[in-house]
Amino acid sequence: MRMTRALPLLSALVLCINPALAGEEIRVVGPNDDLQAAINAARPGDEIRLAAGATFSGNFILPVTSGTSTITIRTDLPDDAVPTARQRVTPQTATRFARLSSPNNSPALATAPGAHHWRLMLLEFGPNRQGFGDIITIGDGSDQQKTAAQVPYEITLDRLYIHGDPLMGQKRAIALNGRAVTIRNSYITDIKAVGQDTQAIGGWNGPGPFTIENNHLEAAGEVVILGGTDPSIPNLVSEDVSVRYNHMTRPMEWRSAIIAAPGSVSAVATERGSLPAGVYAYRVVARRPVGQGTTGSSAPSAEVTAVASSGAVRITWDAVPDATEYLLYARNAAGVTEFWSVNGTSFLHDGSTPGKRGTPAAAGTVWQVKNVFELKNARRVTVEYNVFENNWLNAQTGYAILFTPRNQDGKCTWCVVEQVTFSHNVVRNASGGFSITGFDSDAVSAQSNHLIIQDNLVYGISTKLGGSGWGFLMGEAVRDVTIDHNTIDFDGTTLLYAYGGTAASPRVMNGVRFTGNAARHNDYGVNGADASPGTLTFQMYFPGIVFTGNWLSGGSPSRYPPGNRFDEPFDAKLNATAPAPADSPGANVARLLAVARAVETGRVDFAVPRGGD
Repeated sequence: MRMTRALPLLSALVLCINPALAGEEIRVVGPNDDLQAAINAARPGDEIRLAAGATFSGNFILPVTSGTSTITIRTDLPDDAVPTARQRVTPQTATRFARLSSPNNSPALATAPGAHHWRLMLLEFGPNRQGFGDIITIGDGSDQQKTAAQVPYEITLDRLYIHGDPLMGQKRAIALNGRAVTIRNSYITDIKAVGQDTQAIGGWNGPGPFTIENNHLEAAGEVVILGGTDPSIPNLVSEDVSVRYNHMTRPMEWRSAIIAAPGSVSAVATERGSLPAGVYAYRVVARRPVGQGTTGSSAPSAEVTAVASSGAVRITWDAVPDATEYLLYARNAAGVTEFWSVNGTSFLHDGSTPGKRGTPAAAGTVWQVKNVFELKNARRVTVEYNVFENNWLNAQTGYAILFTPRNQDGKCTWCVVEQVTFSHNVVRNASGGFSITGFDSDAVSAQSNHLIIQDNLVYGISTKLGGSGWGFLMGEAVRDVTIDHNTIDFDGTTLLYAYGGTAASPRVMNGVRFTGNAARHNDYGVNGADASPGTLTFQMYFPGIVFTGNWLSGGSPSRYPPGNRFDEPFDAKLNATAPAPADSPGANVARLLAVARAVETGRVDFAVPRGGD
């Protein structure tokens, strides 16, 4: 491999010394060089090395090249100074990475139609302007990508640090609409927005296969989603998806108002004003832009009062970090509230300037949260050894994991979720566990089928996070579902709730197996719409269900088939210190807790596919 820079003499010298190296090049790009020109000039097998710590601003495109040797774009650092091919990058280990960022709403990096055999590694990607759009787009999610020939393929994203703006957020980190795409060892954070969905990884117009492995992924809307927008390629279903060793999460701070309420509000009567005498009450709201053209507001401050005896009141408050304006609300003795926009941290209410009528909202602006992992159009998906956490009631009901086929725009009648194995995962700290549906409830879709949920530890499913606190919500005639050897700790009324159709004609779910699980029964255990726990729910919704080997602690044996146990007390840490016998109910908790610790830190041992080193 030969090295070239922007200096022609150096290139010629290298070639003269060793003409045999002329086939492949290392192209070094400095902060003042043209990165797109270097990308366009690259040939199969080349390596483009970007100066460490340099920032490259633009909307860069990976073009179509000939051959099947991979072209690599990476930071120009020695291998012993960066995470290895088996290590997840972190913000701390990425401090010297070259950075790519978009100066506008378009992606910092995208692919040309049919581009192939590119690898991005050891790079930082910053947010777009005001958090609009996607940071990286693999393929095209629009109707411009209508055929398989237009789909980019053999694309690898390895050890990337991708982040939105802490204040403005970001719509999406990676739009995944390609074929044979791998995302591994990366760290994605601050993907969030107000009033719209956001994703760390979202795909809807790419056939797969996809490998998503050993990443730290944070997003507010859905951390990872496949499906949603209808694909433009006819009959496309994202297939052969592997999701392993990922930590999918979001900070619990995102549940709180984005902007802090002003503190130390004080109202002191003063002279030289025209206010009628009386008692006035004041509250202050802080405001600032929160991305994508939206302005957010804090919750109102605590109310303070003052007696205006001499015509005026001066109100002061502490500055709120990053606030760009404040709304000062005043209520007079007659109960009329008006407000003013203030740039500073004080206001003289003296009657000289009329305010606008209105009262402050009771709560502050929050980031929009839906779920952690969702499949809407996917086939042959393996999800194993991941941690999914921190989901609450907000824009959806709070279930962490969704297997729900969706014909979102009315054109994807073939959309389906099928042949999914979800095993050896930890799901925790959410207001609901799994939501599973057979058909789209609002449009025509194919039927979900062959779903396996096995050997998972599900705990901290709680009504304290605003939702139902249920383990499973199943309906709309999903078929061939196996729920086996899971441990589920929840504080809601119901372990599994069934629904669909009407009381007179329920939509039944055939081929269901619920075996070897360990959970509290709580009030209703297995229940359904227009049914009662146990027997009637089985008769209405689950004909032929295999329901055996479970531990439903605290339930009534008379309501359930034989071969289950109901003794108390329930301990979610069952087998936490030793492997469970194969026939014990529940997951192997000890092993899954160890997996969770490894996944949180990125210290997992997995086989790197050929060419991934």
